[in-house]
Amino acid sequence: MAESVGPEAGGRVAGDDGPRERILGTAYDLFAHHGLSAIGIDRIVAEAGVAKMTLYRHFRSKDDLAAAVLERRTELWTRDWLHRELERRGGTAQSRLLAIFELFDDWFHLEAYSGCMFTNCLIESHDRAGTIGSSCVGGLAEIRSLIEALAEEAGVGDPAAFAQRWQVLMLGAIVVASTGEVDAARGTRDTAALLLASERVDPEAK
Repeated sequence: MAESVGPEAGGRVAGDDGPRERILGTAYDLFAHHGLSAIGIDRIVAEAGVAKMTLYRHFRSKDDLAAAVLERRTELWTRDWLHRELERRGGTAQSRLLAIFELFDDWFHLEAYSGCMFTNCLIESHDRAGTIGSSCVGGLAEIRSLIEALAEEAGVGDPAAFAQRWQVLMLGAIVVASTGEVDAARGTRDTAALLLASERVDPEAK
């Protein structure tokens, strides 16, 4: 379990102070807030308090470390925050879909808001098939799968196509919030509600 709960939870696992965890948690926080290119191995080992050889004993390269960080992001952001919060709220599938933007509104107003690590790293990597790029694509695909499942439950005619459009709205709101417009999720929710209403073909779905 992470030290804190939420979309900007620290990257460390509580109760694990081993060198691998210190490296991974440090890299997670640095990559989240500064990006991949701006952070080198020297800074990671300095802030983690380990030797460089210790890092390479656990991770073969910076790319391998970044891939592990992105998997941690999936664990913390997608599974422990987004998925768990939607399940906690309950209600109909359509209300949970719209609740994504309500959660985003809270996220965007956090002082520590850092945007989407998957898209940020994908853009920096310039290679969606490489170690980092494929990890980013996989992380985004897991989020889309969650949307698709909710869309199917909500009675949407083409859940896969709907999930692609819904994720575009999500990513658009994230980018706009990154420019400083922290209320971006509110207007996007209204647009999303119109899309959902137009795509549902089974009004009896939950």
